This record gives sequence, C-alpha cells and structure tokens, in this order.
Amino acid sequence: MIELDRKWQHHARRLVFEDYRRRHVTAWIAPHGTSMRPLIGRDTWLQVEFGAASVAIGDIILFPLGDMLVAHRVVAMRQRHGQTIVVPKGDAEPFCDPRVPLDDVIGVVRALRAGRNGAVSSLGCSGAPARLIAQLSRQHGRAANGARRFAALLPNPLRRLAIGAIPPLARVVARVLFAPFPWAAWLRIPDLADGRR
Repeated sequence: MIELDRKWQHHARRLVFEDYRRRHVTAWIAPHGTSMRPLIGRDTWLQVEFGAASVAIGDIILFPLGDMLVAHRVVAMRQRHGQTIVVPKGDAEPFCDPRVPLDDVIGVVRALRAGRNGAVSSLGCSGAPARLIAQLSRQHGRAANGARRFAALLPNPLRRLAIGAIPPLARVVARVLFAPFPWAAWLRIPDLADGRR
C-alpha cells in the first residue's frame, strides 16, 4: 500500500510540475536523494524556473527519469537529427543519465536555499562556477567509466568486487572534489563569482 501511495504522489507531483511548465511558474521545491551532494544537501531547497526558455551546460535541470523526476546537472549538449539532446549527470554520481531531449526538460534550477527560510544563493546553478562543476563532473564520470572498463578485464571474483566498489568510491571523490562549492555558496561568495561587488 505504501508503494502505491508513493507512486500516486510522484504522479501527482509530475502533473503539478507539468502545469507549472505550461504556465512558466517559478517555485521553490524540496528535493530528495543524494545524487547532487554536496552542493544540494538534505535540507536544500531548489528554486525552479519551470518551462525555462534556455538551458546551458552547467545548468541543473528537472526532467523525468522513469517514474521519478530528477534534478541533475547538464554536462554536455548534442544535436541529433535537428534536435537538441542534453546529457545530465548527478554531481555525486559516477555515470551520466540517459540522454534527454531538450523538450523533456521540465525546468531549470536558478537558485538554492538553505532550508525553508534560509540564505539564498545561485552559485553552482549557472554561469562560470556551474560550467566548472559540469566540466569536473564530466571528467569524474569519464574516470569512473575508465575504471569500469578496466574492472571488466579482471577475473570474475575480483571483477565483481571492483565494479561494486566504483559507485561508492566515486561518491567519496565527488564529495571531496565539490566540497568548496557549498561552502562558497553559503558564505555569500556568489556575488564575487558573478563579477558584482
């Protein structure tokens, strides 16, 4: 029964967000999960511009992935058959998500807030800092893919152990790699990063 309730909650949330996208609403939402840590922690709220007119590398997008709605960073963009395809990846995840047509993007995260009424920051959501995080995240994913290819060459018991160790190890590396960004965001450094005083 709990699983059914959860499924209906996801479905209802998706319908609300689709309505927001149609009406170009900007709203604060509370995410769940750990795939964007450390920048987006347990008590971080996201300001989402639903139906955003533009998406760039480094932006954090909200998109459907199976039955879930996911907020991950765009690490690359491609043109395929005249259609723009984005390559999303969670900052803390070792591998990229499946490619997403630009038309499937529900919204773009424009700011973060520490808690329901906390400090607001846009650091890591757009501009040069976001592009830097995207580049680091993409290289982090390439390293994890290389490790997975190498692990596939190992004999079986060692192969299973190595492949199973890649995701948790990659999450630790991501937390260390991206640790300065949340500190900068909550210390109010984004004004300097955007070139304002």
